[in-house]
Amino acid sequence: MESLTQDQIPERERAIIAEGWTRQFTAFVARVPEYIELYQGMGYDVRVEPWALSPESDPGCNDCALIGIMRTIFTRKRAG
Repeated sequence: MESLTQDQIPERERAIIAEGWTRQFTAFVARVPEYIELYQGMGYDVRVEPWALSPESDPGCNDCALIGIMRTIFTRKRAG
């Protein structure tokens, strides 16, 4: 698993978004397979990154002390 600093994450996220991905949300690892199945069933490609933004970078992330057990989910419409 790649380890990024909190300073590197926003830059990495911008690069992923520039590739056509949309950031959906950050979730606990245990729920990620459920979300992958859901989005794939709706015709999306799913990308899961092993990090979460800090509360300063993402005000919606109130408990990012849990970064080690959280994953950020990105999706994009499947080509074709």
